[in-house]
Amino acid sequence: MAPLEDKNVVEKKGDTEGDPSKKKDAAPVELSEEDKALQEELNTAVEQLEEQKPESWESALSVLRSKLRESTNSMTSVPKPMKFLMPHYDKLKSEIYPKMHPEKIQRFCADVVSVLSMVCSEDNDCLKFRKLGSQEDIGSWGHEYVLHVSSEVGSEWASEDATDEKRSQLKSIVDEVVPYFMKHNAESDACDILMETECLDDLVEQSDANTFGRVCLYLISCVKYVAEPENTNLMKCAYKIYRKFDQLPDAMRLAMCLNDTPLMIDVLESAQTIKLQKQLCFMLGRQQIYLELETMNLTLEGTDVEELKEIMTNGKLNGNFFTLARELDIMEPKLPADIYKTHLDQNKFFNTANQPDSARQNLASSFVNGFINCGFGSDKLLLPDDAGNKWIYKNKEHGMMSATASLGCLLLWDVDAGLTKIDKYLYSTDEYIKSGALLACGIVSSGIMNECEPALALLSDYVLNNNMQMRICSCLGLGLAYCGSNRDDVLDLIIPVLTDKKSTPEVIGVAAIALGMISVGHANASVSEAVLAF
Repeated sequence: MAPLEDKNVVEKKGDTEGDPSKKKDAAPVELSEEDKALQEELNTAVEQLEEQKPESWESALSVLRSKLRESTNSMTSVPKPMKFLMPHYDKLKSEIYPKMHPEKIQRFCADVVSVLSMVCSEDNDCLKFRKLGSQEDIGSWGHEYVLHVSSEVGSEWASEDATDEKRSQLKSIVDEVVPYFMKHNAESDACDILMETECLDDLVEQSDANTFGRVCLYLISCVKYVAEPENTNLMKCAYKIYRKFDQLPDAMRLAMCLNDTPLMIDVLESAQTIKLQKQLCFMLGRQQIYLELETMNLTLEGTDVEELKEIMTNGKLNGNFFTLARELDIMEPKLPADIYKTHLDQNKFFNTANQPDSARQNLASSFVNGFINCGFGSDKLLLPDDAGNKWIYKNKEHGMMSATASLGCLLLWDVDAGLTKIDKYLYSTDEYIKSGALLACGIVSSGIMNECEPALALLSDYVLNNNMQMRICSCLGLGLAYCGSNRDDVLDLIIPVLTDKKSTPEVIGVAAIALGMISVGHANASVSEAVLAF
């Protein structure tokens, strides 16, 4: 029998592994009495396994298994029983295991080799001997062991020689690993192994009321890091879990990400309260998705289809915005000077209070005024009586167009009243003012679905106008008004602009952008072909 290593000392490896010059000087570290007793006990058990005395094998294996199981329950470093048994690993694997009998004893020996393989082997021996072992509860060997087996399952599953039979065996181990992870707050590890083994649907069954939130959060966070179709599969799995636990708003969010209309309809039909119905419709309206409510099975008592349609088409958006603004007491219109705060500037060179108007400064003020009063329906430069014309004519050409277009920002979402205030500028003889008014019509209708289609009615006549500024503003206005709608009639109106001989490169560029805005998120092949033709 080969002599065992010195029972009273163990070599200190941490400081010498990476530095050959220190190996000669490495001094053995004295073991405590407790460690000496443990090493003696383990060495004696290995000696018994080497002997040809089958009656002592079971008791020796029982000692090794119990010591390893106790030490692996909580691992922050390599446990001492593992350290003391590492020199015997090759002997246990190649010499002792093959001669073990009967089968029960051999399986117990396989358990020992499997656990030691975590620190002694890189050939997936941990998984190999797990299959040959006693098949006891995998969690009894500790969390690190389960993680190690899980990682080896993933590599075996992805190997080139993975047959259906081999994967069937691996699936049985996955069925052991996943419930353990789910019970021990390791949902991310459960998701990882199921993603690697293409068994994501198991998560729906394994998730419970305490874990589903973390499971779905992890799945959704992984979507951006995987390619098609894995990203779609992750979202569908998360959708099923949310539906299982009646988390309808979250399910609707994923259905919209998938752009799957049947799933959206299923979620909306499953709403159990009027408030939840409205919330789901607000979500759909925010993404400018319109569902035909008349054809849906909305059986909930008290359902007002017309009100839901108004919510979904963003018909209440302007009124809700005003309500919020009044509650926050921010309805008072602001001047660009309130933002610039030039009165606080001590440098006289930059103080413009007493300087004459500059076209560039006025252009900047037009933009600032539109943004700071966006959606409030009032300001101090353009909307007061007779103030609009005065301010517009303080600008030049494109500045006049921008100032007029900023009316769309000021009157955003207020289609009925907004278009009335913009209408007078459509009759202007100045081409820049008229162009700005066309753009304002598109901006004010952005995101709003109206049965009268005012933006389409007003802008369609100018798409092929002889004036290039009007072409640009009408195309861009339609792009803003119907962004994401993928409306064929609007697309058919703009596509001819690309091929018209009178269109300048600037017009063609803006028309292409408008087509992209209208069909965004729909992968419209006809739009792609039309744009790429240039």
